[in-house]
Amino acid sequence: MSAPLLWGVAVLLGAFRLIWWLGANDHILCGSPKSHPSDEHDVEHCPPALAAFALVGADSGTCFLPVQAATAAVADLVQRDVLHATTDGDIATISLGNATELSGDDALLVHMLQTRMSESDSVSEGVGSGTLAHHPPGQVWWLRYRRAITLRSRNLGLTQPRPFLQIFFGISGIAAAIGLAGLFIALRSLIRAMTALDPFELNLWWLILGGVGIRLALDAFRTGIERSDVLTATGRHYAVRLSHLRDRLVETVGLVDGIGDSRDIAHAIALGIPTRATRQIPLFSPHDEHLIWSSSGDSVRLSRVRRDWRPGEGTRPPVAITAGLSTAVIALVVRRAVHAISARDWLTSLSADSPAAVGDLERLLSIGGQAALLVVFGGICLAVAGFIDVFARRTFHGTVIDVRLPESQTMAQKLQEFLTGAGHDGVAIVEVTLDLNDSHRPCTIVVDANAAAPIGSQVAVEQTLLLRRVRSVAPRGTSGAHLSGSTLSR
Repeated sequence: MSAPLLWGVAVLLGAFRLIWWLGANDHILCGSPKSHPSDEHDVEHCPPALAAFALVGADSGTCFLPVQAATAAVADLVQRDVLHATTDGDIATISLGNATELSGDDALLVHMLQTRMSESDSVSEGVGSGTLAHHPPGQVWWLRYRRAITLRSRNLGLTQPRPFLQIFFGISGIAAAIGLAGLFIALRSLIRAMTALDPFELNLWWLILGGVGIRLALDAFRTGIERSDVLTATGRHYAVRLSHLRDRLVETVGLVDGIGDSRDIAHAIALGIPTRATRQIPLFSPHDEHLIWSSSGDSVRLSRVRRDWRPGEGTRPPVAITAGLSTAVIALVVRRAVHAISARDWLTSLSADSPAAVGDLERLLSIGGQAALLVVFGGICLAVAGFIDVFARRTFHGTVIDVRLPESQTMAQKLQEFLTGAGHDGVAIVEVTLDLNDSHRPCTIVVDANAAAPIGSQVAVEQTLLLRRVRSVAPRGTSGAHLSGSTLSR
């Protein structure tokens, strides 16, 4: 394929990705509702999941389902005696109660819990918080649950279909076609390369563009489904009343309140007030965007949690120095070996017989040498960063607003656990989100369970300067934070 066609496809996919990003982050395509306020809704008797769905669109008008909506719905079903809950500290066991005449979204939730109960190894007819945390509902269930909440909200006049929603599905269709075409071209080139025993027949650029197109198609399709609605004028007015309700509940619902401890616990969970109940019923979405409620400023809003983990972040300085120097030495040896092969006399004699093959081999050796040079540079940078971190520190202060286990075991998280030493000796790795005192922005750090302070604690966190390894999490005042034998603070 010609280079102009490749560049044209790449520019088109880049433009589609930009449009998707702007729309998914509510910079465009949000629309302005034309309906006017109609009937007043009683916010205190509103289904908690619907309250979360409405309040989340208060800033931009675009609604999607936050992860605590289903958890709040479970707490509401417990309050209505549809479900029964027995608690022991941060652990809860949910069992069936009087499950009759349920709405569509509540029926989906109860059916999912029944399925988890049948899969549970316990003898009792119940499902524990550990089972819900480690075996959350699948993506298809979340799509159905989100659809049920959306239909219920539309019937009440709180939301309406999003304008220009077809743009997301159009991007998804075109990107999918480009992705499939790119993968088909790459597959044909792979067959030719295997037939001719020539690796240079493989068209890597179409393989890359095909993968990018498929990923963009999936992202645009998911965004079109998850953010299909915007608040109406009635919904905006309703969201304002919900924010006032949240201000009242902050004074009545405490951090230690769990399932059944307060009649307002369901709405507290839905409106993002930190409580013990969110740890008792951990229903995590498979597409959690790592958003956290923030009350700083003039409005209640969802802020994106910074989870910008970089390879090597959190590494102990001695480990960084050793790993960096070892990597640099090994890469330097490989680079010298590549140069030695390139300078051999047999390569010159071979060029007389097969100049094309020698040219391909020289290109491979050149690429290998350049890659080894980059690895040498990266290893030296890692070693220098580790040496600086032996002496340099930074300290910041904040309020703990969330403590949670990682919701999925990805390869990046496993590498992070290995580098930081978390998870060793039976100590779990946890993610602690702080509301920083200076900027009022959320910041997530990774510590082990012994270093995790309770929600609501005022803490001072000491990190190394470059690799940001947490050295200590110290309490401030009488907030109740404590540090007990943390493996990360060494």
